[in-house]
Amino acid sequence: MNDPEEQLNTLKKLMWLHDSYWHASAVHEIGPERANRLNLAANERFFRKYTLMLLKTGAIKRPRSVEELMAVFKKIWKDCFFDDMYVNEPVSFDGNRATWTGSHCNAFDSLSKAGMTGEYVCGCQAIRDGVMKALRLKPIHSIEKSLVRGDGCCVISFTFDPK
Repeated sequence: MNDPEEQLNTLKKLMWLHDSYWHASAVHEIGPERANRLNLAANERFFRKYTLMLLKTGAIKRPRSVEELMAVFKKIWKDCFFDDMYVNEPVSFDGNRATWTGSHCNAFDSLSKAGMTGEYVCGCQAIRDGVMKALRLKPIHSIEKSLVRGDGCCVISFTFDPK
């Protein structure tokens, strides 16, 4: 494993493995409701801070359209998730609204293997909340379909609406 990109991908896998272990331990110790609430709060804070760091370094700019917002999401997904998860999935645009369809989620795969999907609250909404709040956008989005709910895919719609 001498390839730096492969090393980074492995590091991302390990970070998300740690996240999975943390969540499973929290569910065991404090119950699913509190564990989910803490997980969502941590996701929102992390992705808000990360987005602010990207803005500060000039790696991203505040979006002026839903297409630019989608480009920000793809940058963050590429940086934070492994195996290009979410990056190449289809997106459709309609005015100031985008709809993303995802067919694969590594977190869902891990939860399924552990038999933990029943009480799990998906963290993706908190991720989008953190990003959109950092960008000074109203966090308007909806989960229309969800792998966690058994829909066979995720369909997420979000709206570009500056505060």
